[in-house]
Amino acid sequence: MKQTRMLPLSSALLAGLAALPAHAELEVTPYGSLRIQSEAVSVDEAQPGEDDSYSGLRDAYSRLGVTANYNDIDNLKISATVEFPINSARLRAEDPTFFQESYKGNNKPRVADITATHDSFGSLRVGTQWLTYYNNVAYPLDFFSSFYSGYATQSTFRRDAVTYQTPSMGGFTATVSGVDLTDQQGTSFLDTLQYALGYAVNDWSVGLGYQDSEQDSAKHADQMGISAAWSPGNWRFAAKVEQLLTNDDTVQDDDPVTYNLLGSYSWDKYTLRAMIAHGEESDEADAFFQGDSAQVGLDYRHTENLKFFAEYFYEELGYAIYTPNSESFNPLAGYQVESDGQVFTVGMRFDF
Repeated sequence: MKQTRMLPLSSALLAGLAALPAHAELEVTPYGSLRIQSEAVSVDEAQPGEDDSYSGLRDAYSRLGVTANYNDIDNLKISATVEFPINSARLRAEDPTFFQESYKGNNKPRVADITATHDSFGSLRVGTQWLTYYNNVAYPLDFFSSFYSGYATQSTFRRDAVTYQTPSMGGFTATVSGVDLTDQQGTSFLDTLQYALGYAVNDWSVGLGYQDSEQDSAKHADQMGISAAWSPGNWRFAAKVEQLLTNDDTVQDDDPVTYNLLGSYSWDKYTLRAMIAHGEESDEADAFFQGDSAQVGLDYRHTENLKFFAEYFYEELGYAIYTPNSESFNPLAGYQVESDGQVFTVGMRFDF
């Protein structure tokens, strides 16, 4: 029962919004994004049975969804979203990273939430959603167009959660969220708390996040991080630092730190981006990203809806470069094994 508590609620509320009288201020909008890339991949040494290099197609986070907004109540806006991942390379409704399969199965919506927002009292969001810690700490550097965007972090992207955010006060917002992070037997449904403080004014934004992980049945690490972004004119610079706070006494290399630095420049229809990242090596089980990585990308926006991109990605230890035609999370060189993996990729993104 625990696994189905949030999604039926969100879906039912979205259906309820759609059933409102025709004269109500209800807007229902379908949307989607088709994102696919051709890639040439190589690693120093692949897992047994796999080639050290290959070329092929990989989805870059295609999705299909619908939003509904109801604004017929004074100072209160109600909105809902249901969005499914589309793995265009395999023609399946699934997350191409396969992270979701270790949580509640890979055929669930990416997003299925409902939000009530009041001008004076802030917002309350319920359902499967992008998480508070990611939004404030990791998202400011998750700007690349290929499949390899967003990997250099220890944060979790999406989960079932209940989230409250204050209205903006002088550029500051505060957020608290109860998250079903571990989905383990013997844990409460909202087993983890995330807190964040954000500040945005003019060209600057700063985000602080803290994750208090559930400890009843597993010694998961707590987590804290800070990010900052500056966008003067056509330039954009962003950086973040994250640290896992180990709660397992058997871990030798505890409290590992992750660093990222990103820069970008836009002109005409082009945007050039570059990022370097480093994750300290550790036997901490929650230290997903370790070693060095680097990424360079060029985007060309042909029309408002159509964009082409080319990127280069490097990873020291295996974590983002998958086996060809992957059916699960399966790094080509092996997980956190010496990889020196490289990817050259070109692709397209069509939004509608």
